[in-house]
Amino acid sequence: MAERTSPQAQPFFEVQQEVRRLFQEMIHQPWGGRALSEATRWQPSCDIAETEREIIVEIELPGVERKDVRVEVEDDVLRITGERRAAVERRGRQYYRTERSYGRFERHIRLPSSVDQAGIRAQFRAGILTVTLPKKST
Repeated sequence: MAERTSPQAQPFFEVQQEVRRLFQEMIHQPWGGRALSEATRWQPSCDIAETEREIIVEIELPGVERKDVRVEVEDDVLRITGERRAAVERRGRQYYRTERSYGRFERHIRLPSSVDQAGIRAQFRAGILTVTLPKKST
């Protein structure tokens, strides 16, 4: 028969207890409750590519209206902010699952010194924001 050690003597006992506590908390909060919703805040996906003459930033913004997006450059930082609004009135519904996120979002991208900030262009088409950052002539 294997010898049993006290739980306090096990090196990962405290970590195991914390994980158990977190799972119990999630189980007892209907549909994940506050803890799950905070962990799944919406952050739009972003791709950044570079060519010889420019840097291209593409951000997926499905369900976002053009009027609800703002693109700014300040202190060598590209700042994209906006809001995705719920399209449907939700009163009187009891949701069993909701995976879509709504609300404000913000992305900050530090710009290299090679960017010509005066020539930055933004285009919004089919839920994709494309920001083109031309490089300074050398």
